[in-house]
Amino acid sequence: MSSGGEGFGSITWWGFTSSLDLQAEVDENNHGMEMSKGASKNEHESLNILIVGAGDCRHIIKTIAQRKRHKHRKIHFYVIENNPELLARHLLLITLAVEPTHKMGLQEKTELFAEIYGNTLIRQQTYQYVQDKGNLFLEMISDLDYADERMPIVDMSQLKFRERDFIEGIFKFWREPDPRYFNITTMWDARLRHYLGVRYDSRSGAYDWDLSMKLHDLGAKVISKMEYVRWREKGIAFEAREGVYDRPNKTLSSGLVLKRNDGSRVPTRGYWGDMVTGPFITFGVESEEQSLFKTANGAHVKNSEDITLHNLLCLFHELQSGERYQIPAQQETEDANKIIEMDEDPNAMATDVAMETTETNHGSSHHDIHHEDHKHESHVHHQHKNKEFYAPIQCDDVCVHFLSLNCLAELHKKSKFQKLFNVVFMSTSMVQQFTPVLRPMFADECVLIIELAKFILDVNKEQVAGFAKRVTEMARDVGFEPKQVPSPKDSFAKFAFRNI
Repeated sequence: MSSGGEGFGSITWWGFTSSLDLQAEVDENNHGMEMSKGASKNEHESLNILIVGAGDCRHIIKTIAQRKRHKHRKIHFYVIENNPELLARHLLLITLAVEPTHKMGLQEKTELFAEIYGNTLIRQQTYQYVQDKGNLFLEMISDLDYADERMPIVDMSQLKFRERDFIEGIFKFWREPDPRYFNITTMWDARLRHYLGVRYDSRSGAYDWDLSMKLHDLGAKVISKMEYVRWREKGIAFEAREGVYDRPNKTLSSGLVLKRNDGSRVPTRGYWGDMVTGPFITFGVESEEQSLFKTANGAHVKNSEDITLHNLLCLFHELQSGERYQIPAQQETEDANKIIEMDEDPNAMATDVAMETTETNHGSSHHDIHHEDHKHESHVHHQHKNKEFYAPIQCDDVCVHFLSLNCLAELHKKSKFQKLFNVVFMSTSMVQQFTPVLRPMFADECVLIIELAKFILDVNKEQVAGFAKRVTEMARDVGFEPKQVPSPKDSFAKFAFRNI
């Protein structure tokens, strides 16, 4: 049998909490100060956000997309991860998110993002996109002036030279055309056998238990059995488009040093991420659109994949237009009719929400988007060898700074980080690094958000409650007070800095 936490993996490819608009967290905290003290505090012309170990860029993308809902600020994200592969994936997914509409329509962007984000196997089209960006990023990582021109939203200048060299090696691996260099199907099955041990032959029962007695019990009832079993068996979370999913997702490759039977240690490339919870939690269990959670005959009409695709489409639409996405009235009527049909026929299946919404998205088909964009095109777009020259979606008020790997313990020693951060997000996997020596970095009324262990299925309820209690004590030691005592039902623990 495998050890208790082995399903969690050694690298966090995705988070275990829903995506957050971090600017909204600041505004909520400031509103509380107004109510209690009668005056607005912490009014920033710029907002500095430290993200430690999130594993993905979900909070970054949501905060950027929804930034126009708030007063105008210059937003700086400072990202710390413990693996260079994570920074490489951040760059890829952020680049994809800000692809302009004349290069990629909303539906295509949504599908590509979901595949790269949560699938071990992807379509040839997606595989080609990763290859192409691998070539582009090789040019960017070796020429930071060009990187500033092509992707001004990302700053890689604070990475050490050896870290940039390592990331360069990752991009070279991505662009390798032969899929046999990374047989993720075999790797997934080997990990699955090791994790389940003697339960492997009856694994369908293990899947059903984890889904119904854990994920559903924790509130993630929109995750359907079909999609969860597919994920556990093959590592494929999202099949938004009919097609052949037979190419390895090389962005989910990372290295790990394994110990052989003779005691020697050997570095091994493989899939070393989560194999139990899946990538459903981050975008697929919550939404502003409550009609997605309707039920018929006690079952959800939409599943987690539907909600993920809808949420991504909404974010990309808002990022592109600055306006909230609205489901067309025609689709709302169709959804209502589906519920009536399901009442009459319990075996009726829900169709894909992302396909529906994008077909009627402000009267635009994929062709319409391209036609409209070309009609108003004013930028020069060309390519020289592997260097692309076209402008991404404009985000002049945002910058994402990649900091050196595992640099949190040294960050407070630099004067430029003194009293800088207005928001801090700490992941479950790296919260142990949150110590009192970091206190000088936090601005007055800094908001701290700590990811709790609610959706890490290999820990029991007592361990989850104990973790929440421990992180509360750790936060208090640094000078943060909880907004409310976290309960086992909470995904996050939230605190405010009191610099006394």
